[in-house]
Amino acid sequence: MFRVNYKPSTSHWIFPPIILWVLGILLVIMAIQRLIKCKKQGKPFFAFKNYSFFVANWDKVRLIGSLVLMVLYFPAMNLLGFLPASILFLFLFNVLFVGIEQLASIPVAFKTRKFWSNRDFRSLLNSLIISVVSSTLIWLIFGKLFKITLP
Repeated sequence: MFRVNYKPSTSHWIFPPIILWVLGILLVIMAIQRLIKCKKQGKPFFAFKNYSFFVANWDKVRLIGSLVLMVLYFPAMNLLGFLPASILFLFLFNVLFVGIEQLASIPVAFKTRKFWSNRDFRSLLNSLIISVVSSTLIWLIFGKLFKITLP
């Protein structure tokens, strides 16, 4: 029978190999599908002529912002701990993808004292609630219930 050597101090190392194997299998499946499609259409597997990685008018702010936030997330976990860093960065990802323009509504909402009628302020509040609840649930389920160490 299949056995896993388990040490609580290294339990967070269980998932990366599993994820890498799943991604590897999916990569092989995608390559096979591409090969079949290219054979049917009579096209080469690698077609670099007139190839463009990005579509026209791609969203530079969201791509670069996501990469920057992801790179900063890992040192933030060491500095702040898993839960505070996860709450902060999940909120920042939500703001990045919903629209950075919404941040301008915070001073307006406080100045006019109309928080709930301000749609952008409500959206930011929803993002904050989602960040706190989801990060806390992940921390409780994996860190406390399953006793998997989190970074």
